[in-house]
Amino acid sequence: MKKVLVTSLMLAGLFSGNVLANEYDKPGFVTEVEDGRLWVFKAESEELKQFKEHGEPAKQFTIIGAGPEGMTVKAASQETLDEYLKLGK
Repeated sequence: MKKVLVTSLMLAGLFSGNVLANEYDKPGFVTEVEDGRLWVFKAESEELKQFKEHGEPAKQFTIIGAGPEGMTVKAASQETLDEYLKLGK
């Protein structure tokens, strides 16, 4: 019984992260929430694929408090970050 409960909680945790991130997606952009920070990627970009495979990119751009709910927003390029934020909330 404990194994079923633990497995259920782990799966719920995995899916809740995706649900939270998806609410911040905008047309043409995909987001991921990691450690309370919002990562922004152009949909189907190489940067998104690399992030999912390897984690945080070596080169990253950050604006503290500029995201929804005052989150820090991060991206692999300044252009992606600026375009996402320009779309507004």
